[in-house]
Amino acid sequence: MQRVELADGRSCPYRIQESGRARRIRLRLSAAEGMVVIVPAGAVPPREDLERLIQTKSRWIARHLHRFAQQERTARAGNLALPGCIHLPALNERWDVRYAGPDVNQAPSSTRVRVATQGVLQVCGPESGRHEDRAQALRAWVRAKAAAVLPGWLGELARELRMPFSRVTVRDQRTRWGSCSRHGRISLNCKLLFLPRTWTRYVLVHELCHTRIMNHGPDFWALVAMHETQALRIRAEMRTAWRKLPAWLTMSLN
Repeated sequence: MQRVELADGRSCPYRIQESGRARRIRLRLSAAEGMVVIVPAGAVPPREDLERLIQTKSRWIARHLHRFAQQERTARAGNLALPGCIHLPALNERWDVRYAGPDVNQAPSSTRVRVATQGVLQVCGPESGRHEDRAQALRAWVRAKAAAVLPGWLGELARELRMPFSRVTVRDQRTRWGSCSRHGRISLNCKLLFLPRTWTRYVLVHELCHTRIMNHGPDFWALVAMHETQALRIRAEMRTAWRKLPAWLTMSLN
């Protein structure tokens, strides 16, 4: 991990990540990973050149660091409310969430989520339990829900578009909606369930197109547009998608 001095005097740590798919240097910034400088594989520039480039983005970096700090302060203050309802636009589902004491079949100190009836979730755990334990149980339910539906949806699209893949996994990723390896292994983010259905489909199409073309060159975007006519509009709209996610889903309450 290296550090660079920003224009406002702050010192910001960063790490370098080489990517075979990168065609130019770009910055990625998140509360979970900090700043990552992505460079084309085998083409890491001298440190002074890299830090000169980072300096040109100082205002953008400072703005995001300020936002991350505010979010962290809010989380530490315990002001992040647990949901009374979970809306999954990708599935057109809405689940009411109710909180109760431990279920008869679970350890008194544990917290878990069960489906009480269709459309109703019950979070079972100690009445004095921590917010974070309940949020973590809800996140586990989201991961399980996504793992139950996203692979099948991807499979249907793969057959429709005639773009087979070798394997699919569903994870709780912090910075990516999906990824595809050179061997056709696709990874999908469980948080896709919280996006509009057309956006989620776009991500699935995007990753399937990587089974044909691994880079993000003109041929790749032409292939995506062939199978998703609204690709340009959706891609632009998705730049703010992370902001639409509920805080309990993306942040620790500790």
